[in-house]
Amino acid sequence: MALYVFVVGGFAVVLAGWLVLSYLRRAHDHLVDARENCETAWSNVEVLLQRRHDEVGNLVEIAGEYMDHERDVLAGVVAAREAAIEANSPDQAAIAEAEIRDSIQEFYSLAEEMPELRTDEKFADVRDSLQDVEQRLENRREYYNDAVRRYNALLEKVPERYVAARRGYEPRDQFEAEEAAKGEFSVSDRLQRAE
Repeated sequence: MALYVFVVGGFAVVLAGWLVLSYLRRAHDHLVDARENCETAWSNVEVLLQRRHDEVGNLVEIAGEYMDHERDVLAGVVAAREAAIEANSPDQAAIAEAEIRDSIQEFYSLAEEMPELRTDEKFADVRDSLQDVEQRLENRREYYNDAVRRYNALLEKVPERYVAARRGYEPRDQFEAEEAAKGEFSVSDRLQRAE
């Protein structure tokens, strides 16, 4: 009888150990899937950010032919583009993208005063392409932020919390606009700051 209890008890311990390990493995797999989903979503955002930077460069090149006396506006767009290219994290990218968005708005306002630039076919094509990229970028930012929200929530659940702590998983930042970008945009204020 003692042998029977020993065998059944040993089997129960092995089964319990296997169940715990399976549970922890599934938790780790969920974390890996969520992290990879965040990485993929951020890569998709970066692809569009790069395309946006290319289109902004094209816009500046085309406008450079027409805007000789507005060099500081073009320089502001170029500087904002450079800062956006050098951004290394969603936080830095959000700040840089807000600056580039402001610079482009200022640029468009000045371009409206130049009929020859407004009617340039290449300018219209780049502007339309840039607007398309902006719309797609907004959709991908939403998808990225949703993936980050799910990942961060998973880091708070049990047993994922303990697996994440042992494996070094860290919460991620969402791609959000800074407070200044959420307010109204004023071209006159931007021009006064540039002076």
